[in-house]
Amino acid sequence: MQELIAELIHKYVEDLKSKGALKSPAVEQAFRKVQRHRLLEAFFDFNRKTFVEVDPQNPKEEYLKMIYSDTPLVTRMVGKMPTSSTSQPSLVAMMLELLELGPGLRVLEIGAGTGYNAALIQEIVGEDGHVTTIDIQEDVVLQTARLLRTAGYERIEVIAADGFYGWPKNAPYDRIVATVGCPDISPHWVEQLAPGGFMIIPLQHGPEGHNPLVQIWKEGSHIRGRFANSSGFMSIQGALSWKEGLRFQDMEEMENLPISERSFPAELRGWPAWSSTIRAGFGLFLSIIENHRFVWVWTQDCGLFERGKGACVLTKETVLIYGNGEALYDRLVELAKMWFSLGRPGFDDWDLAFFWKGAALPEPEENVWILPRKFTVEVVRLKRGPGHNAYPGSEER
Repeated sequence: MQELIAELIHKYVEDLKSKGALKSPAVEQAFRKVQRHRLLEAFFDFNRKTFVEVDPQNPKEEYLKMIYSDTPLVTRMVGKMPTSSTSQPSLVAMMLELLELGPGLRVLEIGAGTGYNAALIQEIVGEDGHVTTIDIQEDVVLQTARLLRTAGYERIEVIAADGFYGWPKNAPYDRIVATVGCPDISPHWVEQLAPGGFMIIPLQHGPEGHNPLVQIWKEGSHIRGRFANSSGFMSIQGALSWKEGLRFQDMEEMENLPISERSFPAELRGWPAWSSTIRAGFGLFLSIIENHRFVWVWTQDCGLFERGKGACVLTKETVLIYGNGEALYDRLVELAKMWFSLGRPGFDDWDLAFFWKGAALPEPEENVWILPRKFTVEVVRLKRGPGHNAYPGSEER
């Protein structure tokens, strides 16, 4: 059994390296060291449409092959909605690389899940570092803490609490990472962040589930940010949750609407040949410009949605009109032209700043968009050229 596990972990790591998710020796070594199956007792098998039980000490071979693949595994569900999981390994690896972890760092994780991510972090920060992970679901915390101890990670503190409040007892933190979709940043996270530290937050832009990864740091009294990559996570629970914007339930309306198909207009004829990176860049653009009407379908398809009316969605090959979506089609073409005219901006082409509600905002100007959130107002500004800084005193990171 141990030979099989070692072989599967080797193939698993090599697959993540080939995808570009694993880049640094430290993160690769952590993935080789932490055994994902040791932190699982059940997961949802979507083929069988039921939960299957896993013995962490003696797992079945068929389950091991699923566990050591680049697949997210749902470990809790309420109705049809997942409430806890172990994330897709390539996403986990990408986020760990973005965190730039090293020995001795103190890390706060919001969303404990199975504890797999916390164990990987502990391997990288070592005995001189410290990991605190928080989850609002008490049953998740009890199981995760028990399995982490059994797997040899008893130094990780697993806390049953609302992650919105952070955990001041162990602050300040060099890094804060959320593994749930967040409609805003918490003032407590900002307060508990160490000087020179930063956060990686899946920050919701547009509908629920569309959570670009945002690196956030403090510059004096200012809060700055940049888009780092794309992600999709289940939504956070507790005080940070927010009902604004499109919810999964709202988007389910699309399933019951009549669908018609249209060819790409001249402005979008090259769409099917565009790379996934370029397509993701257009989706990000839509989520900024049309925040409350942007709809994200699976990984690349995106468009506009209006409750009670319809939707217009760009796919790899065509344009789908749901219900009464013709007006949205015209708006989508208009935005596509605008995106092209601005040079097809992607993740690296925006500056972000966050202001607490009620604070004075910068003067309105061209190519700046304001996104109100629960506790903050996000100001998104398109960079005007190499070396341009959006706000006085800001620095490129």
